[in-house]
Amino acid sequence: MLRFSLYPWFQTASLLLRRQQLYALTIILTLGLTLGALVATFNLNYQLFMAPLPYPDAERLQLVRGSQWQQDKQVAAEWLPAQGQLDVYRQNWPEVESKALHNIGIDVAQNLPGNPSFNVGYITPEFLPMFDAPLALGRHFSPNEGLDSQVPVAVLSYQVWQQHFAGDPAVLGKTLQFRGVSFTVVGVLAERFVEPVLAAPGWSTDLWLSYDFHDVGTPNWSFSSNQIHLLLKLKADANPQQLAHSFEQWAAPEFAAANQSNAFLKNSTVRWRLEPVRSRILGDAAGLSLSLLAGSLLLCAIAIANIANLVLGRAMAQQRSLTIRIALGARASHLFRQYLLEFSVLAIPALLLCLSVAEACYQSLQAGYAGPLPRLQELGSGTFSVLFAIGLLIVLCLTLALWLTRQLNYRQLQQSLQQSGKGSAVQVSGRTRQLLLMSQTLFCLVTLIYCSQIFVQALAKLRQPSGLDLQTYQVALTQGSLLASSQNEERRQLFVQAAEAVKAQSNAQLVGIGGYPPISFWQAGFPMTSVSQHADQSAPAPTYRYNGDAAYLTALGLTLQSGETFSPQQVQNQESVVLISQSLARRLAADLSTGVSAGVDTTGNDPIRTMLDKPLYLRGATSPSRIIGVVSDLTLPGQADSAAVYTPATPTAFPHLLVRLPDGQSLSRELVNQALAQVHPQLKVFRFHASAEIFASHTQDAKVATVVTAGLSLLALALAGLGIFAVIRTQIQLRQYELAVRQSLGARPKHLLQLTLLDSLKPLLWAVLVLVVSYSALQLSLNFGWVFGFAEQLKIAPLNAILALLTVLLLTTLIVVGCMRPLLTRPVVHALRGSTM
Repeated sequence: MLRFSLYPWFQTASLLLRRQQLYALTIILTLGLTLGALVATFNLNYQLFMAPLPYPDAERLQLVRGSQWQQDKQVAAEWLPAQGQLDVYRQNWPEVESKALHNIGIDVAQNLPGNPSFNVGYITPEFLPMFDAPLALGRHFSPNEGLDSQVPVAVLSYQVWQQHFAGDPAVLGKTLQFRGVSFTVVGVLAERFVEPVLAAPGWSTDLWLSYDFHDVGTPNWSFSSNQIHLLLKLKADANPQQLAHSFEQWAAPEFAAANQSNAFLKNSTVRWRLEPVRSRILGDAAGLSLSLLAGSLLLCAIAIANIANLVLGRAMAQQRSLTIRIALGARASHLFRQYLLEFSVLAIPALLLCLSVAEACYQSLQAGYAGPLPRLQELGSGTFSVLFAIGLLIVLCLTLALWLTRQLNYRQLQQSLQQSGKGSAVQVSGRTRQLLLMSQTLFCLVTLIYCSQIFVQALAKLRQPSGLDLQTYQVALTQGSLLASSQNEERRQLFVQAAEAVKAQSNAQLVGIGGYPPISFWQAGFPMTSVSQHADQSAPAPTYRYNGDAAYLTALGLTLQSGETFSPQQVQNQESVVLISQSLARRLAADLSTGVSAGVDTTGNDPIRTMLDKPLYLRGATSPSRIIGVVSDLTLPGQADSAAVYTPATPTAFPHLLVRLPDGQSLSRELVNQALAQVHPQLKVFRFHASAEIFASHTQDAKVATVVTAGLSLLALALAGLGIFAVIRTQIQLRQYELAVRQSLGARPKHLLQLTLLDSLKPLLWAVLVLVVSYSALQLSLNFGWVFGFAEQLKIAPLNAILALLTVLLLTTLIVVGCMRPLLTRPVVHALRGSTM
């Protein structure tokens, strides 16, 4: 019976809305776009912070981490001896249920067509069962294929199985060859497996190999690598803090004894800690995900205020129909039901648009347009998203219908049929209209201010000169079985020959050979090392360290500021000479003389020149190197410091070629492989990228920030403009009789325009006042040390605030002028007769 009783109401609501298509379309688009963004960002944050991990007993999974300290001062935030992790794995700890080692790397499959590169995870047998990794074929690693077994086995990801083996069920038993070792395929993971990303965000492992065959080198107590991870599954009653303390107490004497002769480490201590795997997976994504949620909430606030203004204006325009219905016996409950049904009719297409927008947001996030974020594989328009969107719309429809019904002066509507109607309309609280306009303006100001701040910072990051030569190619080489079957000097000679062959084959201007460039395809950022000017290696200065020959440094884009660069003889002999960056030269010069500051000392000597021929102790070195030159700084994304030291060396394990071609020419992976084949059949291209492409990937976050903030600002401005227009237009309609009387008594159009503009700017002034008071309270809380979450990040730049205020002021002025123009240009008698605008 309820279905039949509601049908006429739905039919009436649909008919009314069809007659006002622009009104209906505006609300549908506003709700669909803003709620779609809110549903997507809410789902993202729920997935990151609230949704359980898809692993059994996930709360008991811990990652072992550490940091290096000297005299109660942290030297390296992420530093844990590789040998310590290995020894912890080998030992039995009563609090630990199971342990696993994990090591990431990249390698080239030598027996597949095209020699593709794969992201590799080197693991012990406990790793995949620890995360309950489902299988499409075969099995996980068995215990007899664990650490020190030297059994080469592999488990493929589902994507590699499909792409390189065409989903062949007979893939089990086939082999993959890496660095001369043949690995037997024993299993294929299922497509639904969600990998725990423990390395760089966005990392995706292609295949899993036995841990014994990792490429990090021999572990020791002086070496730490961010590629190595020790995972623990604790027993239910275990205390992570106490266990970390036990590790630290056990490791302290071992670390001290092993580093007695290491000048940099003998006075250091290592602090161990356990970090939940959930926190590691989340990483630094919290700031971005919460910022996206905050932006979508602000847009929704503006949109709701906008819709409230629209429905209020429409109710005011329905005076005659409302009074007739009341005269026929309609009560407030009838009006509530009618408005609820109207909003429900609008909510149905808005829901479809909302889910479409949310799905588009999911696809954009998974495509990496907002940068690498964790757990995106689990994100999608599931039941939770649909129910959340429906719940939002139901609450919004009920709230709007109830609010609008209460805003109408029902008693006055009953009496309005006896009035002439001149200058009258459906009366609602003027304070309500002003509050709506003030809130909408406030939300718009906040959005514009913070979006402009993020936009300016991101744009400055994009426009800041890096100092790199981006017209080059980065070519990483792999030497296959040569790594284990040849001597270091033999491989160095092969790499030099390879550089010469590539230069001849490609007609390159310059081909340099060195280690990992300052920015590369590998994990974002490199851990800083340190140098010292003292023989005891005290007072270490943090710096980045790179190695290569003179052509390599030139291809990077470095320019010599003072001294000389490396000679071929110095590179060949690995001599103890170094080049340092300008910023490091100034820092070291300031340490040598208290009179040196900001570039020039009190004697007038250039500190850059004063550092030439000075000794410098590299981390772990027992004898000093001599500074022979100073080169320009590199300002790189993700690196807050420009201090760098360059050593003359040809790598023995993971060489990189930097290739500079004449303008207008290009290089290909195939051409480089052809040149390498002339030198040695084991030499292959490991990774091939244009430097500009790599730099673009490192600045992707800034590009996303500029696009997103610009889009949010324009959308917020458009929504606010629509809402301000609705309120101001309604206010002018209500006052048109008064304004016409003023005009008939001699008031000039300029005076009426000023009067209306001042009245319309009052909500803006109140919004500014609320913003100033809130910001002052925020700053006061910071001064007193009160905890306010993200208060430190919510500082307002005065220029951005002024520009946002001027933008909203200009928008309001243009709207007032546009709404007043028809009234001021038509005969006064029309307004006095009560005809509407």
